[in-house]
Amino acid sequence: MKKISDGSSLNKYIQTFNLQSYLSHDLSTISTLVSFEKDEHLITIDTPSDYLYFLVKGTVRVYSYSSDTQNIVISRSQPVAILGEASSLWNMPPKGNVKAETSCICVGISLKKYRELLQNDVLFLQNICQILSYRLNNGITLATSLTEPVETRLARFILDNSINNRFSFQLTTCAAILNVSYRHLLRTINSFKKDGLLEKEKSYYIVQDKQQLEIIAENLS
Repeated sequence: MKKISDGSSLNKYIQTFNLQSYLSHDLSTISTLVSFEKDEHLITIDTPSDYLYFLVKGTVRVYSYSSDTQNIVISRSQPVAILGEASSLWNMPPKGNVKAETSCICVGISLKKYRELLQNDVLFLQNICQILSYRLNNGITLATSLTEPVETRLARFILDNSINNRFSFQLTTCAAILNVSYRHLLRTINSFKKDGLLEKEKSYYIVQDKQQLEIIAENLS
């Protein structure tokens, strides 16, 4: 891991991926850019990470070992993904490794310095709870994420999380849950709007064509 002293690039990544929406505290003041070479580990099994990472460039592989010491790939993640939230945030030994499949850049937060701050940031905890709860309840794995089109995953997610045809889920958290980039998520939502499936209102979306969304969710189109 190498630290990158570049405040301009740090702020650019924070703005590009809307990372500030994940927490109440000023992210630019508590984070730094870090880079990893291909095949370098970001997190190793049984050792809590010293950092919480927002992956903003590159691809990582999350894996563990089977009883015969073979690698089992649990998931692959691309920007934007949060790494270290499930165990490192609470200083618990992780049960999987995170390894860079390509050169990677992350926005990192030192947990030695800011663990207590994050643990007391209500907005941050709400986002983390939503992400973990959704993954747990739906059994989302990377294999599923990579084989299903983004449109299918998003349509299903909108249907599952709409109340009275109103979808108001925070989009940055939605992107993290669906393992898709924030910009790709916005493009897909704009496509749904153009096709008359959604209509934008102030801080939420109205489902205009539920039947067509159900067709897309079932990957029948």
